[in-house]
Amino acid sequence: MAQQQGPSIPLIKADMPPMDAVQDAFREIMANGRITNFGRYLQQFEGEIGEYLGTNACCLSSATAGLIMTMQALDIPRGSRVVIPSFTFVATAQAVLYAGCTPVFVDVANDGNADLDDLARVLRGTPNVGAVILVHMYGLPCRTDQVETIVKLEEARRNQRIPVLYDGAHAFGSSRNGVRVGGSGHAEIFSTSVTKVMTSVEGGIVSTHDTALIEKLRKMRNYGIFANYDAHFPGLNGKMSEFHAIVGIHNLRLLDARLEARKQKAAFYTKQIQALTSFRAMTAPSGVLSTYKDYTIQLPPGLKSSRDAIMASLAARGIETRAYFYPPVHEQKFFRSFADRPLPMTEDLSRRVITLPFSSTITEPEMKTVAEALAQAEAVAMKQASKQQEVRA
Repeated sequence: MAQQQGPSIPLIKADMPPMDAVQDAFREIMANGRITNFGRYLQQFEGEIGEYLGTNACCLSSATAGLIMTMQALDIPRGSRVVIPSFTFVATAQAVLYAGCTPVFVDVANDGNADLDDLARVLRGTPNVGAVILVHMYGLPCRTDQVETIVKLEEARRNQRIPVLYDGAHAFGSSRNGVRVGGSGHAEIFSTSVTKVMTSVEGGIVSTHDTALIEKLRKMRNYGIFANYDAHFPGLNGKMSEFHAIVGIHNLRLLDARLEARKQKAAFYTKQIQALTSFRAMTAPSGVLSTYKDYTIQLPPGLKSSRDAIMASLAARGIETRAYFYPPVHEQKFFRSFADRPLPMTEDLSRRVITLPFSSTITEPEMKTVAEALAQAEAVAMKQASKQQEVRA
């Protein structure tokens, strides 16, 4: 039986260092057996991350573990409510539940990041708020200065602390006005899984200016053990192995060049799509550097119902796509019970987004192929929509 072929233009191509860059270190740890438990490569990786971001860093097994343990390390009360966007990967909400809290959903703006007016409304109208977790969607940084102003006003009104965390899973390396993501709020949490631009294959990073928080997290990722098998804090096995740290070290050194390449490729992609289609590319505004972890477009409202057909048309041509993020969290079966109101922009945007193939190594011919396939699929969708309108008339 013939082996099934994958897509000719896949959604992502992992950014990995060449084998000759890591093989000596791999052989070293295989020979000495120091494969995990906070070896020299993990410590080196944390140090280099801290220098890159200008913060303190703690490496963990995943960003989800980082979110859970950071909420616990900040003593966010169990049973309190945590404000998050629904337009996000479900891990954000799962982490809230695992930390013993309840998610409260905020709507998003047209760029996929939290609607700050709605954030202010939700904070004013929600009792027992323990924290806010916002997301740098697709690698586009939130307006953290405005978030800080909104939350500080609410803290003053309530006379209580409201920690702000950022789910930066997509955003390691992003910046706004020359300031890198990583130092805002009480902490920012990154993913270094294989789909990310800054990857260690699997892993997560907590970044903060709070040295006491980092030291606590370093104990919590090892079952909360302070010393001599004496647990002082809640914890679990959240360690990053030396294998992952080695990959991360080399990828960190290549990151700026990859981000520049992605910026240029995204600009080329956008030019092609705007020239051939009516779709809107979700690109970074002036002064903002996005990782473009996902290169996402929006269908015009009139073609919302045609999204599945357009994606199927691209799939038939060997072009892999995703609808990131549909369904939004508040419409997912497990989380519907936490939804207490409609989220109009989240619901609309989640039905109009298509994430296209994109990587640091995608070629201009591949991007042209995708744009041309989109144009052809759009033309078919528009004809079908026009026929349906004629039937209704």
